[in-house]
Amino acid sequence: MTDAAAPPAAPKQPASLSETKVPVVQIMASNIKEVWPSLIHSVKYSSFIAIDLELSGLGDRKLLMKKHYTSTSAQRNFQRSVDDRYTAIVEAAKTRSVLALGVSCWRVTRDEPEPEYYVQTYNILLLSRDNFTVEPDALQFLVEHGFDFNKQYKEGVSYTPSTEDMIVFKEKKSPEPIRDLFAAILQAKCPVITHNGLIDLAFMYQSFYAPLPPTMSIFVADLQDMFKSGILDTKCVAEFLIRETATYLEYLFRKSSKRMRDAVAAGKPHLNLSFSEHRAIKQWVNLVECFASGSSSGKDLCETYANHGYCKDGKKCHKSHNVDEAINSHDHKSKKHKSEGKVPPIKSKQSNGDAVDTGCHRAGVDAFMTGFIVANYAVYLKAHPKKAKGEEEQKSSSKKSHYQSRDNHMSVTLEENRDIPLPLVLDPCRRAVNCLTLSGKNIPLKVMKSAFVKPSAAHMRQQHEINRKSSK
Repeated sequence: MTDAAAPPAAPKQPASLSETKVPVVQIMASNIKEVWPSLIHSVKYSSFIAIDLELSGLGDRKLLMKKHYTSTSAQRNFQRSVDDRYTAIVEAAKTRSVLALGVSCWRVTRDEPEPEYYVQTYNILLLSRDNFTVEPDALQFLVEHGFDFNKQYKEGVSYTPSTEDMIVFKEKKSPEPIRDLFAAILQAKCPVITHNGLIDLAFMYQSFYAPLPPTMSIFVADLQDMFKSGILDTKCVAEFLIRETATYLEYLFRKSSKRMRDAVAAGKPHLNLSFSEHRAIKQWVNLVECFASGSSSGKDLCETYANHGYCKDGKKCHKSHNVDEAINSHDHKSKKHKSEGKVPPIKSKQSNGDAVDTGCHRAGVDAFMTGFIVANYAVYLKAHPKKAKGEEEQKSSSKKSHYQSRDNHMSVTLEENRDIPLPLVLDPCRRAVNCLTLSGKNIPLKVMKSAFVKPSAAHMRQQHEINRKSSK
């Protein structure tokens, strides 16, 4: 690491993980000029970058979850359902908007014996210059989690979504800082980390890069060429390598936090974090208590929320939505499954409250959580090399059958990923690189260009413009 890239001395972190506060820089139209140098420097020297979006809607859920056709060919069924999903994603990306962009920059300051990271996280409020659809469900969800639509409309950084006739990285009539940021992320040539990232990647492509190509196969070819250091999807790592009971973001973050606390207590290898104090832009920094634990609720656990991170009754549900309780319940069931069969729901003994507000479902915080998950998984998989290599035997024959197609797929993927330049600390996750989760499918989507498909002309044009500007 060069002196120019070296991070400044970071403040000492609290001894307890639960006391750690994560600084998140809030970026708006009124302060983007002041914050811009810090943001671009963070991106430029990242070892990996975690990204999350808040969207105004997703469109037709049924089409996004398309699963089955009647063809006798499993491969043809899979391709047709994926193509239909992609068509629905394109329609959503063209008619809905990105409301906020979270960018969490993780820089390795030490590889061994335990990885150390210097982390800088940004939450950027956005406002599309084009008209867009806001879905009532999305609006309600965001408001319930603290999203301020008044502030977004008043202070959002403007961006212009892509159209068929625009060449977006050439001279622009209006400033387009978010397109310049996206170009900087591509130029950083480091892995990009997402959670359930197919839709986020499509929205970023359409909103900040170029019009989405007509087919999924061309889109995948473009992604592989854009992100040469690979894409890691934490949901994919959780499902295919770790095999977590539930895989929604807050669950994985809380489970990773618990795993890290247990490792610290046992004197085992664990993650070490430090954060920038952002002294020059301190007035725009929020300190978020991501790791704080809420008090027990004293209620029966809502199994729907525990397993999926969603309950149709929302705050009207009379059962507990405490994710820590869900993790404890799942761990308890896992330990007792063989000897006792089905385990009754756990009811907590205290009744002081419910889950603490950890900032989840805000783009900057979710981006940090995404980075934290993959960094912890890398430590865990390094300590469990058989799991990382796919050699761990399944103890249950039913589980073995369930995971067989996944294992076969991921073994092939490992061979394909050997030449991708991952940072050493993320190497244990190599089997999952360039694999994106497809909800309802037991195999992921591979971000790998077919020999019969070329990248899109729009992508090649944008790459040329980015390279031209960077060489000046």
